Amino acid sequence: MFGLGKNRTKFGKWLDEHGITIVEFAKESKVNRDTIGDLASKEGYSPRKDTINKILSAAKKRDPKVTYEKLFPPSM
Repeated sequence: MFGLGKNRTKFGKWLDEHGITIVEFAKESKVNRDTIGDLASKEGYSPRKDTINKILSAAKKRDPKVTYEKLFPPSM
């Protein structure tokens, strides 16, 4: 089961909804799995712009309608 008992960001919830593991997405996006894990669980974690671009590119292969704002909404 995905996401049970874990703190999840919008990105983490998106991964869970699509049944994608952190390791699997890390391979697809060519981004370190620790970075994907941090993005999925730590609010306010801010990677470099080229890392975000890799993540969005890989996410759009799974869900063409996904946007930056949907995965990484601005913090309040």
